[in-house]
Amino acid sequence: MPQELPNQTVSHCALCDQLTREEREAEERGDLSRAVDCRVLISRHPHEGGAR
Repeated sequence: MPQELPNQTVSHCALCDQLTREEREAEERGDLSRAVDCRVLISRHPHEGGAR
């Protein structure tokens, strides 16, 4: 079962929104490796002011 992580996205960040959609789609397909990749990319994505 995929591990739930706290939502770290910023609602107005298009890249984070896209990665979140890709993460969900990957989980639905059973591609857990891609889902984890998306989570890592979201957590490493810089935001102004350091907010995530």
